[in-house]
Amino acid sequence: MAVWRRSPFYPLCLLGGALLFGSAGLAHPLLIGDGPTQLAVIAGTPAWRTIHWALLFGLPLMFAGLIGLALRHVATAGEVSVRAGVLLAALGFAAWSLNVLFMVGAGWQLARAYAAAAPGLTATQAIFVYDMLHPFGLAAERVATFTVGLALYAYGWGIQTGQVYPRWLGWLGIATGAIAAAVAVAFTEFSLNMYYAQALVVAWFAVVGALMLRDARAPA
Repeated sequence: MAVWRRSPFYPLCLLGGALLFGSAGLAHPLLIGDGPTQLAVIAGTPAWRTIHWALLFGLPLMFAGLIGLALRHVATAGEVSVRAGVLLAALGFAAWSLNVLFMVGAGWQLARAYAAAAPGLTATQAIFVYDMLHPFGLAAERVATFTVGLALYAYGWGIQTGQVYPRWLGWLGIATGAIAAAVAVAFTEFSLNMYYAQALVVAWFAVVGALMLRDARAPA
């Protein structure tokens, strides 16, 4: 077994990224209601940028861990499936970051303008810009939820057939991926169900990261 395939770096990235992203998600206030209501919530959340930077840093950490999961299945029956999974995850994570980037930058600035804490835009203008641009970010997040769901489905099959990790982990990945993809299809991008599906995905990442870490510490 090659050392790079059992390095603790990858499981630590996956587990740490999932915990960082999950903690930030739990601290994130629910954005419901119209544009002015959401901007007021954003402006009234002092840790808004910290929360979103934690989400942004969590994404590449989790993706690095998924690369390690794919490497762990090299030369196994699940290799082809996990290769498909990592490619789908790359697309999904890129789309996932778009709304977070919007909210940490433009969303925060628009909220400050709405709350009269920053010059340059009137409250009415801030609401208009936010209402026009935010749906784009939500649409990207819906696509991300669907694509990452497909990635988990592929990873699940790879784990199931590769037999490197317990088969129940593969079945759990298949089920979680199918649920995430189905939620993205069945609900609009404005539904909070999108975030609940993402929470299931991140929870699966945390479980996988913990098992990978245990595997990396085991004698070769």
